[in-house]
Amino acid sequence: MDGTSVLSCLEHLKNYVVKLSFPKLLILLFTGSLLIHVIIVAIFIDQPIALDDMFQYDMLARSLKDGNGFRWYSKADVEILRPYYSQFLDIDHLPFPVKGIETAFRAPGYPFFLALLYFFVPESFRFPLARMAQAGLAATFAPLTAILCHQIGFSRKVSVLSAIGISFYPILLFYPIGLASENFYILLGLLSVMSIHFSTKKKSWGWVILAGLICGMTMFTRSIFAIFTLLSGMWLSRFSPFKKKAGLIFLLTAFGLCLPWSIRNSIIMHKPAFVENSLGYNMFIGYHPEGDGGFVSRIAILPMNILDDGDRESFCMLHAVEFIRQNPIESVRRIFVRLVKFIGPEDREFFYFYSNNLIGAIPQPWLALIYSLLVIPWGATLIFGTIGLWLTRDHKVVLLVFLFLIGYGLPHLFIIAEPRFHLAWVPVLMPFAAYGWVSRRKIFWRQLLKTENLMIAVLLLLITVIFVSGFEMNFSKLISIMSLGGNKLYFSY
Repeated sequence: MDGTSVLSCLEHLKNYVVKLSFPKLLILLFTGSLLIHVIIVAIFIDQPIALDDMFQYDMLARSLKDGNGFRWYSKADVEILRPYYSQFLDIDHLPFPVKGIETAFRAPGYPFFLALLYFFVPESFRFPLARMAQAGLAATFAPLTAILCHQIGFSRKVSVLSAIGISFYPILLFYPIGLASENFYILLGLLSVMSIHFSTKKKSWGWVILAGLICGMTMFTRSIFAIFTLLSGMWLSRFSPFKKKAGLIFLLTAFGLCLPWSIRNSIIMHKPAFVENSLGYNMFIGYHPEGDGGFVSRIAILPMNILDDGDRESFCMLHAVEFIRQNPIESVRRIFVRLVKFIGPEDREFFYFYSNNLIGAIPQPWLALIYSLLVIPWGATLIFGTIGLWLTRDHKVVLLVFLFLIGYGLPHLFIIAEPRFHLAWVPVLMPFAAYGWVSRRKIFWRQLLKTENLMIAVLLLLITVIFVSGFEMNFSKLISIMSLGGNKLYFSY
């Protein structure tokens, strides 16, 4: 097929998409995205799980499915995983109950999702089913971002481009393979923003309550979402047709959904608690003198011999506060380090999986090409998403998205941060990135140097500097991996 034929096919496809009704377009976008994600998952369908978080989520889900409650580290699980856990747990001297330890450490949303899936298949098929279900969840990003574009008033071209962008976003293509709460949480985060925005267009209490329920489910999956939920209540109080009543009902619904689990955790902890109990643990890692502000596995295992959640929380929080007091200047510096980590390139997964020889050696220049394909999409989404937000004339939705970015991102700077944490930003930014890309020539670049656009020019420069700093932070590790034998460096996660 020559170039003319390819262009002709693309033109026919474009005309077909233009003529489709919006509901049919959404079905087409979902079907195409689902096919892509299912193919990726099918390649890795029989791979075992590999990381601590995955083992823990699986334990919790199986415990729920078996009717034992929200428990982990049962005696049977510990024995099966003894070769691994014995590296950092004093297994022979720790009391592991037969049914496992009742815990408040993890948010329950994702384990409940897995437990629901596990009910339908034998235990040996639980991972394939979870992976296929998560591929389906990831495929919904395509029509949902198109719907968000439609809500905002963007063109069909922007809607399609946004859906294609999120369908091929590299890291999100591979996340359904693992048991990671991001598979559930990121979707709920997007739905939260959409439902909150849509509730202001429909003079109906039903939409306000639905938005509150979705935000409650999102907090139920990641408690850090509570900050954006509070900000959203204030936003609704200003922009909803029901004004302050909407904000109040929204907040009561969202936090009311989490209240029973919060009471349950408070009983376990013997003090007031929310839906998860990991703040002290994460601060211990984030402020440890031998750490770097992010997740460091050798530090993360230090408190794990404390099995009681309350004792571990007290130990970690006490030490985290002491770390800050001992070196307040370093503690402040780490806020900026975490900003670089949060906004920086998505390379941690690449470093881990390639350096541990899980896919074998890849010769140059193919390895550099793969790395580029993994990190460039985030940089493009961040830059063009910022441009798109600046150009969007619906200031209400821009403010809502800004509150989402700040409400979710800012707390990580004071606790712990990694590049994967910004993945929740991606589906929300993607419509604006598509709009920024489409508008890059005819609207933006001619006006960039005008005085009234000085703020966005400075912001783009700052974002670029922070993003590039992320490369510099891991440059020595990157050079090692790109060299001969880089697949056998065995970096920790």
